Amino acid sequence: MKRLSLTALLSMTILFAASAASALVTFTVTAGSTSGNPLDALNPGDLVTIDIRISSTGSPAVAGVGAAIFGYDADVVEFVSGSSVASVLHEQCFAGIGCFNGLDNQVAGALSEGAVTTGPFPGPFVQIFNGVSTTARTGTGAQDPGLDGVVGGGDAQFRATFRMGFGTTTFIIGTNSLDPILGNAVVVAGGGIEDAVNAAVSVSVNVVPEPGGALLLGLGLAGLAEGRRRSARGHR
Repeated sequence: MKRLSLTALLSMTILFAASAASALVTFTVTAGSTSGNPLDALNPGDLVTIDIRISSTGSPAVAGVGAAIFGYDADVVEFVSGSSVASVLHEQCFAGIGCFNGLDNQVAGALSEGAVTTGPFPGPFVQIFNGVSTTARTGTGAQDPGLDGVVGGGDAQFRATFRMGFGTTTFIIGTNSLDPILGNAVVVAGGGIEDAVNAAVSVSVNVVPEPGGALLLGLGLAGLAEGRRRSARGHR
């Protein structure tokens, strides 16, 4: 049987009404900087690593998932590299045998950055998952392997690294079914389309002026204050 991409699957199921129940696909994120600086006080050049895992309540069954990292400002952060596991959200796993009926991630391996010019989130994005299953998958995903290849080990299934510039921005990790260009959504058994439970990571650079710059700033403020005092005395 020919395997369809999630984008094609979305186009086939868009006429179905959204499912009343929720597949509740959830993205759990752990983020940090290689320098050890907090995410709200980074320095220019710091590397930010975002580790992501995906899980589901398993009811109703999931037939497809498309997800990305998006919504960030390319003038503030630069995508460096990323990686993804071959498949996640397995239906059943058996010791010594393996897992069956999982979603086939078509962007497994090294990740790359793309960009869109229209839609609710124009700008850069990093696709982390795009896959469908020949049989709708159920279960929590507790037995899914991570990037370390260990089943049930809890390691990240997706990892992306960005380099900080200047400013503040927020990464959105997950789905946005209102954006048909990215095709990011959860397709449930029967054709319903819905959003996952997304996660967000905010980062900012805390720029401290150099001593010389701080001195000039202080002199400038002092001069401004003296000018205001003189102006006030002249109007008496």
